Amino acid sequence: MVIGITMIKIVPDHEKAGYDALREIEGVKEIYHLFGEFDLFLILEALDRAKLDQLLEEIRIQRCVLDTWSLLVSEEAPGIHPDIGMAFSQAGELATS
Repeated sequence: MVIGITMIKIVPDHEKAGYDALREIEGVKEIYHLFGEFDLFLILEALDRAKLDQLLEEIRIQRCVLDTWSLLVSEEAPGIHPDIGMAFSQAGELATS
């Protein structure tokens, strides 16, 4: 498994449609709204780097997507991301409580 992170710029006034379309894509594990230069933050999961590249291409061709900025989470440094999805989920729970 490989984990990727991507930030997405959405066509203005299409944020809700973009959110809905992207959350339906297999491999998008978590999606967060952002305020600032990017509109959405996605955590992605794929079997390997090639599948992650395919997933990113599927995201980029969505009509509502203007731009992406992607990162691959490294597995070379043990303990850096034991469960990145859980970490973001817990941060979200703290922010809303």
